[in-house]
Amino acid sequence: MDQLLQTWGIDFIVWVQSFANPLLDRFFLAITWLGTIYGYLVLLPLIYWSINRSAGRRLFFLVMTSVLVSAFFKNLFRVPRPDPSLVRQPEPETSFSFPSDHAQTGGVVFWGFLASRVRRGWFTAVAVVMAFLLGFSRIYLGVHRPQEVVAGWLIGLALLWLFLRWEPRLVQRWQRLGLGPQVAVAVLLPLLPLFLVPSDENGHYPAEVAGRVAGILIGGGLGSILESRTVRFRSDGAWWRRLLRYALGMPLVLAVFLAGSAVPDLSPWALDTAVRVLRYAVLGLVAFWLAPWLFVKLRLADAEKT
Repeated sequence: MDQLLQTWGIDFIVWVQSFANPLLDRFFLAITWLGTIYGYLVLLPLIYWSINRSAGRRLFFLVMTSVLVSAFFKNLFRVPRPDPSLVRQPEPETSFSFPSDHAQTGGVVFWGFLASRVRRGWFTAVAVVMAFLLGFSRIYLGVHRPQEVVAGWLIGLALLWLFLRWEPRLVQRWQRLGLGPQVAVAVLLPLLPLFLVPSDENGHYPAEVAGRVAGILIGGGLGSILESRTVRFRSDGAWWRRLLRYALGMPLVLAVFLAGSAVPDLSPWALDTAVRVLRYAVLGLVAFWLAPWLFVKLRLADAEKT
């Protein structure tokens, strides 16, 4: 049965790619980019800084959690990518294939959460289309079989449903915690996946993803605690203030990201992972606390009145 699904999946990719052309290549490469770390790096700060501070914060933690869940399943099932000798792959992938994180996180979780907040029929339609395109782009690009995309959509729907159902209670419990327990949770909880998603036979994925996400969750968590206690910026305001916040914050975040990316892989694995966690923690801290602090100091954002 598994072999039959694998064969059918490759046949389906080949059929989809029979319609390929340079224009569709560029289109689906752009769509699939939205479900990468680079896409999140551009979109999540925009929502947090310039559209809705509360929604941006919640979406960040939901997206990072979904990425970890996907990494866990990839490591659990260890399904190889489609054979590049059988299908065309404009941008090959070397990580495990099941489920599709683009379909799960970049598609259903990201756009589904936004649709749950906007609650407009036209936006829900846009969200459904985007979720479909992000999943379908992976088939078109030859890096996922259709069953892996469908699994990603289903896991994403389950995660989104659980989050929307339990988030109010979790937020209430979080707000009742004191500063010490909040810091402990923000630092220790993100480190658990490092022990749940060990490295593959190449020593990298998905532990590399777990280290990256653990770091940015730690930085984002600590940054959120600091921001809530020392800044409390408002994401509303005139359009030009929102635009200037983004124009100022993005170069800062990108500079930190690129500086961290310049660090070479280290040995042993524990040292490499520790450095990765640290550099992404700095990135999260800058995005969630330093940038909002600068916005308020430069009068690009107002602070909430206590």
